[in-house]
Amino acid sequence: MPDRDKRKKVSGRPDSRVSEELDLLILKTASRLFGEQGYAATSVEQIAAVAQVGKQTIYRRHPSKESLFKTVISELGKSFLVAAAPLDSVVSSDPLLTLRMTMRMLLDLVLSPETLSLSRTFIAEGWRFPDLVNHAGAHIFDPLEDLTCRLLTAVSDAGLLKESCDLKETSRLFSGLCLGLPHQQMLFGRDILTTAKERDDYLDHAWAAFMTGILRPAVSKPTRVRTA
Repeated sequence: MPDRDKRKKVSGRPDSRVSEELDLLILKTASRLFGEQGYAATSVEQIAAVAQVGKQTIYRRHPSKESLFKTVISELGKSFLVAAAPLDSVVSSDPLLTLRMTMRMLLDLVLSPETLSLSRTFIAEGWRFPDLVNHAGAHIFDPLEDLTCRLLTAVSDAGLLKESCDLKETSRLFSGLCLGLPHQQMLFGRDILTTAKERDDYLDHAWAAFMTGILRPAVSKPTRVRTA
């Protein structure tokens, strides 16, 4: 009787908590397999087998492999913003220090193994699946540049930047130096910036070099932010 009751309970529509756990399991499994094997070599059947869920369980949530991959990318981009985007009150209190702290957090995120694995998938297979690369740009790279631009705009509104700065272009160059270059170097297999100290030092040097050109002379350097 207890076994029949248990089977009856799990055979129906899952409650919201179980459904959320399944969603997370599917996305984590898909993210790992896409990163390890690439997009073309990964099938929904493989994801279902590794996650130990039914194939139809996946298809009810994601009608195709492409849809599942896009969701993985979208969720990765959202996780960046949830982890690093500061509150408006924090930005307004000290926009320059907030920008510095945010870039440091983002540096850890773009150098994470998950991000690097998925980026290698874009590079290896982007020529065959350009729509997926465009989706990654719209949900990961563009939001990061937008966040940088928002924070740099706050610095400008506080009167700390030279008037000649084009905020959108400046933020693109700044995020490229602080985030894009280290990300690219690790994609090439270079064993760099593996410790918190190395990342602190790199960002200090990049910050000093870039800010020298855009800050008004009277602006002092914000206190250095160290990670634990």
